[in-house]
Amino acid sequence: MLKLTEELSDSLDQAAALIRLSKHVVALAGAGLSVESGIPPFRGPGGLWTKYGEPTNLSYKEFLRDPQEWWEARFRNEDRPGDPTYELKVAVDQAKPNPGHYAMVEMEQQGFLQYVVTQNVDNLHRVAGSQNMLEIHGNRTWLRCLDCADRQPRDGYHFDSLPPRCTKCGGIIKMDTVMFGEPIPAEVLLACRQQAETCDCMLLVGTSGTVNPAARLPIVAKELGATLIEINPDETSLTPWCDIVLNGPSGEILPLLLNRLQNGGDAEPGNRA
Repeated sequence: MLKLTEELSDSLDQAAALIRLSKHVVALAGAGLSVESGIPPFRGPGGLWTKYGEPTNLSYKEFLRDPQEWWEARFRNEDRPGDPTYELKVAVDQAKPNPGHYAMVEMEQQGFLQYVVTQNVDNLHRVAGSQNMLEIHGNRTWLRCLDCADRQPRDGYHFDSLPPRCTKCGGIIKMDTVMFGEPIPAEVLLACRQQAETCDCMLLVGTSGTVNPAARLPIVAKELGATLIEINPDETSLTPWCDIVLNGPSGEILPLLLNRLQNGGDAEPGNRA
């Protein structure tokens, strides 16, 4: 349980005041938020790549070389305990949004938060109810066509043949999750960049700031004059750039921040002139 010290309380008050004065607030969410829902991180203690080894940087090239073999292996490994794909699938299937996710939804609904850019692929933001959202690394529960970029939920999709083909253009379908060596879809990257350039305040929620291009977004925002508020139990590479640092789990910090936004000051939230 987080101890609410006088220093943390003062920082929460300052963060709430900055958000209330901002016109366009964007949250950049990272793996720390998902960890609080029971999803293992990729790096660090207990990380999937720490246990099983980091995937090759040629993952995307391997998929393109033989999409049929990739899909066949995918279906084999999804039911094989001891495989990182299987372990992630089980964790995601069992995970539920935590209080941090729901606090962000409340902030959006009440006009304090205009957009969420998430690095997480677990679909928990959608389940919690986030509407204005960009999934920079894709969504593990969705599929994407390599040719026309059409996206659709994997649930209910009929894999009559492998590799699956797009029902709109006939292109090859892959998981929506961005692979190693795969470019982030241009329209998604552009939209994320636009949010970084538009915001005057960015919340850094559970992100270590080590994976580009997402890690570059706060720097872009800061260089254009935005305020950065970090929410993380640990110091990160982005901490020196931040105006306010709220040390603690996002699942505990965000509800506290939401409470102050709802009950402090007289400013009207959202798109203030």
